[in-house]
Amino acid sequence: MDTVASKDGTRHCAGPPHGPSSPWDRPWFVKESVRVLEVVAIYLAAGLLAGFVSGLFGVGGAFTTAPALLIALPLQGMPDGHVMHLTVGTSLAVMTLTAAYIAVLRYRAGDLHLPLMFRFVPFVAAGALGGSLIGDALPGIVLKIIFVGFVTLTIVRGLLYRPGAGADSGGDFSVIRGVRLWIYGTVTGLTGSLLGPGPAIVIGPYLRSARFPMRMVAATSSALASPLGLAATAGYVYGGFNEIGLPALSIGYLYMPAFAGLAIGAFIGSPFGIRASHRVADTLLHRAFIGYLTLVLVVTLTQIL
Repeated sequence: MDTVASKDGTRHCAGPPHGPSSPWDRPWFVKESVRVLEVVAIYLAAGLLAGFVSGLFGVGGAFTTAPALLIALPLQGMPDGHVMHLTVGTSLAVMTLTAAYIAVLRYRAGDLHLPLMFRFVPFVAAGALGGSLIGDALPGIVLKIIFVGFVTLTIVRGLLYRPGAGADSGGDFSVIRGVRLWIYGTVTGLTGSLLGPGPAIVIGPYLRSARFPMRMVAATSSALASPLGLAATAGYVYGGFNEIGLPALSIGYLYMPAFAGLAIGAFIGSPFGIRASHRVADTLLHRAFIGYLTLVLVVTLTQIL
C-alpha cells in the first residue's frame, strides 16, 4: 500500500491502491451486490424446485416460479403495475422449455402416450393464444385474485377426488373425446395463459377420472405444457411491446435475466422429479400434489394480502 509524506515529515497511508473513489468503498455498491446475489439465488432455487415438481407432477412449474418472481421482481425495483404480467409471461417461457425437456425424458421412460397427447394439442394451443391476449388487458391485481381462486378450487377438487378401480392401469383412452375433450383442452389453454399453471391443473382431474395413473397424467401434461407455453408466451411478448416502464433486457413481458436463471435451475431439477415419480405410490403422489398446491397458495397469499 502506498504512503505519502505530510508537512511535518511523517508518513501516512494514502488509501487503498484502487483509490478512495472505487465503488467497493461505497456502502451502496455492497448493498446492491448483495441484493443482486439474493435475486439470482431466488431464481436458481425456484428453478430447481420448479423442475423437480414439473418432473414429478407435470404441472409445468409456473406455480413455483410465479411466487418466486412476485418476491424477486419488487426487490429489483419493478413497477407494481407490471410485476404480475412479467411474472406470468416469464413463467410461461420457462414452462415452455422445461416441459419440452421433461416430455422427452418421459417418452424415453415409457410414460408418454402420444395419441392421447395429440388429441388435446389443437384445443390447448387455441385457448392459450386467446387467453394471453385477454390477460394483457387485465389489471395485475385481477390476475392475482384469479390466480388465488383457481389454486383454491384445484385443491378442493383434489381433496374430494377418490381413485376408482384400475387407477394404476393404462387408463381408458376411449372416453377422451367429444365435447369434454374440447372443453377441457380449451379451458386448459385459457387458464394456463392467464394464470401460468400447467395442463395438469385442469386436464389432470379429467385423466384421473378416466383411470390414468399419475405418471401418465404427468407425462401428458408436460407434453401439452410446451405448446401451451409457447402460444401464451408469444401473446405476452407481443402484448408488452408498447408498454412503458418495462425493465431493460425484457422482451415484452418476458424478463430475460429471470428466464435464464429459472430455466437453468429447472433443467437441473427435472430429471430428479421424474425419478421420484417412479418410486412413489400413485395415491401418495396424488396427495403430495395437493400438498404442493397448498404451499403455493400460502406463499402467493403472503405476497398480495
